[in-house]
Amino acid sequence: MKDDKKLELLLERFYQRYNKYNTKVLEKMGEAIKKFDGVSPSTAHKIAQELKYGADINDLMAELSQLSGKSIKDIEEAFDVVAEENVAFAEVYAKAKNMEFVNYKDNEQLKRLVKGIAGETNATFKNLSKTRAIGFVLKDEKGKKTFKNLKDTYRDLIDEAVFNVETGVSDYQSAMRGVMKQLADSGVKIHEEKVGYPSGYNRRIDSSVRQNVLTGVRQVNITTQKIVGRQFGADGVEISAHSPCAEDHLPIQGKQYSNAEFKKLNASLERPIGEYNCRHFVFSIVLGVNQPSYSDKMLNQMNRESQSIIEYEGKKYTAYEATQVQRKLETAIRKEKDRQIIARASGDKDGVGMAQKNITSLTDKYNDFSKKAGLDTYKNRLAVSGYQRVSVARMK
Repeated sequence: MKDDKKLELLLERFYQRYNKYNTKVLEKMGEAIKKFDGVSPSTAHKIAQELKYGADINDLMAELSQLSGKSIKDIEEAFDVVAEENVAFAEVYAKAKNMEFVNYKDNEQLKRLVKGIAGETNATFKNLSKTRAIGFVLKDEKGKKTFKNLKDTYRDLIDEAVFNVETGVSDYQSAMRGVMKQLADSGVKIHEEKVGYPSGYNRRIDSSVRQNVLTGVRQVNITTQKIVGRQFGADGVEISAHSPCAEDHLPIQGKQYSNAEFKKLNASLERPIGEYNCRHFVFSIVLGVNQPSYSDKMLNQMNRESQSIIEYEGKKYTAYEATQVQRKLETAIRKEKDRQIIARASGDKDGVGMAQKNITSLTDKYNDFSKKAGLDTYKNRLAVSGYQRVSVARMK
């Protein structure tokens, strides 16, 4: 897929879908906490029994299953679009060799392979509905972070609320604020070993889904390019280009190489093209048929943009490093919005106010930094489903 913006829009669709689910889970947690505020110990025990054996968790798991079913259908359609674009890219090379060009819709072999990749990607979505595959990463009594599934997290949260009611804390919301902060900062995570990844790494559900789809897109790209490349006798590759670009890939992007040159080059890189969060894609070509998609003038401009230095608050950054700072600020803003969401659902006005102050401060810094670095701002990257801006002054 050559269009970087088009790829981002594709990934964003899945990310926001599961971000919305994350918000719903946090709101359910907050609503449970709110039910215990100001009640007697006997009433707290009654509420606890109703919540523990109520339908909340089952409803959340059912919704996740529905989301997964919708995503499976979208994955198959999206991968077909990616494959079709890749095959269309090869038409000029087939014609250059006086070969019959077979478009994607008529290429049954390729369609079966792409369907297989979609099936592998969708296996993760199918496993999401397993009760123990999703949950939170929270600190235990010794301060060690451990994964706890959604059902156990919910029940432990209720027990914590009952405990604080029984001990008669003077400020119930303050007593619960620590666990609410942990829930928001963790977000709903996937225990990836339980959905088919051997690493056992715990990643937020929205980020994990995004990465899973991106991995599938890369597999579709590699598979289609290899097959159509063999069909028209490709003897080289062209690497996509973008700006700003990481320094290690800057001299390589946008250029054409023979197959042997690229194999040797990629093997020499600490961060191979197309791996480890690399945004580049590789396309099979016949050398000498077409000029690279990016002219020397365009690549030189990308080089200048990527290597330009900006200074902010006494620190210097390249353009690429500035985008990494921007990503960190976006993550921090979304985290504060999650804190505000669960605080609002639980009725913790002070918690809402503290989170909103941080959101305002971080957003101002994000806009200021982006402007001085000459970077576009992305409202969609700051968006958190369910977030509502509140006036801190009005809350006092």
